[in-house]
Amino acid sequence: MEGREAVHPCPACGTEVPDNSTVCPSCGFHDTGEPQPFEAGTVLESRYRIDTEVGRGGMGVVYRGTDLTLKRPVAIKAMRTQDADASVLARFMREARALAQVEHPGLVPVYAVGREGGTYYMVMKFVEGESLSDVLKGGNRLPVEQVRRVVTEVCGALGALHRHQLIHRDIKPGNIMLGADGRVTVMDLGIVKAVGEQTQTTSTALGTPRYMPPEMLTDEDVDGRADLYSLGVIAYQALAGQPPFDGPTPMAILYKQAHEPPPPLRKLAPDVPRNLEVAIERVLAKDPAERFPDAAAFVEAVRADAIVPGGGAGRGKGAWAAFAALLLLVGGVVAWYLTRSPPTMPAAPDAAAAVAVTPVDAAPPPADAAPGPVDAAPAPVDAAPPPVDAAPPPEDAAPKRHRPVRTVAVRVLSDPSGALVLDGGRRLGRTPLTLRRPASHRPLDLELRREGYAKARLRVPLDKDGTARAKLEPLFELVP
Repeated sequence: MEGREAVHPCPACGTEVPDNSTVCPSCGFHDTGEPQPFEAGTVLESRYRIDTEVGRGGMGVVYRGTDLTLKRPVAIKAMRTQDADASVLARFMREARALAQVEHPGLVPVYAVGREGGTYYMVMKFVEGESLSDVLKGGNRLPVEQVRRVVTEVCGALGALHRHQLIHRDIKPGNIMLGADGRVTVMDLGIVKAVGEQTQTTSTALGTPRYMPPEMLTDEDVDGRADLYSLGVIAYQALAGQPPFDGPTPMAILYKQAHEPPPPLRKLAPDVPRNLEVAIERVLAKDPAERFPDAAAFVEAVRADAIVPGGGAGRGKGAWAAFAALLLLVGGVVAWYLTRSPPTMPAAPDAAAAVAVTPVDAAPPPADAAPGPVDAAPAPVDAAPPPVDAAPPPEDAAPKRHRPVRTVAVRVLSDPSGALVLDGGRRLGRTPLTLRRPASHRPLDLELRREGYAKARLRVPLDKDGTARAKLEPLFELVP
């Protein structure tokens, strides 16, 4: 009809959205206008049909689809062609492999991985429900018992990953799904990594600043305790209505994560049980060694009947038990003191006996005794002095001076940049990197690593200033 405003369907829910708007008024989906990897109705492997887009993330687009063979809904994650560099493709394949090798009710199973028309895709179970980020939106809080349940179930999924030496590295409310049946599911293993695996950090850090542990900002190795820290931030937010660290920019938040303690939880949530408060405080320690050693220990600490060291339990039962034990102990000590025999004092020793056993110095010689012998003759004084004929150093001898060491500057580059440079296992930095070393005819053998690329060896001459460059080969076939 003439004069009607032009509209287009929302890619997520189908609601009509004005062409001059990018946000759906119904579901809030933000349409950036980027092309979709698949159109609705596309059938993959003659089995999985694309129905509608439900979300977009850092690695691609997620669709709701249908398994035409088993007649069940599925989720289909497709990687956008413009995002298909080697490192993103490596993360995509890592997620698929991690989900394939770890089975747990709290993780999403993978049904298939493939490539269609130049686009990689992954078919997974479709989880009905809403994300924890939607539940906590606007400062909403969760009841204490629900926080305990979320922590317990997420720890179950994390424990399964950690037992396979895998770390999630992006635990946040948006990656925790609360199902319609009450179950908790951990989503998006896109940046999962193996323990000890080298990955990019610092300026290219992966993760979400509000939930990122401090050790992920460095080149230090991380382990499962990094995931526990992120889960602790989520638990804090669910109880307090706000995350412990926030700021106007990502760098401001990361600075607080690394250097500032979280505000006391009890000030924001006065009714939080003591054991839950202490558990969250411990898991938010800056030093991983001060956190719980594993997910199972975190679960034990947040149980309702968990006893706080030096305090009570979450509901007071442990406190009464400790108080009763203390009363019994005090009563036992008092009874022992009252019924014990009086101490026996030792008898004073006989004075004569005391004199008899006292050692007496040797008797002095009598007064009329002859004088003692004269002391031995003194040593002769004409002994020959030590030889002095050692030649003194020449007066004109000058102190030795070390010749200054000549150094060279070598620029280490890689294509693509951002590769970790190692010398015999010791980390030197990331490319582009300038090394200063003493000049030598022996070259320096370096190893370069970058996520999604094969390791590269680089021999760097040290006889003069120069530049050394390495071409990194991708581990996977790239999308054309």
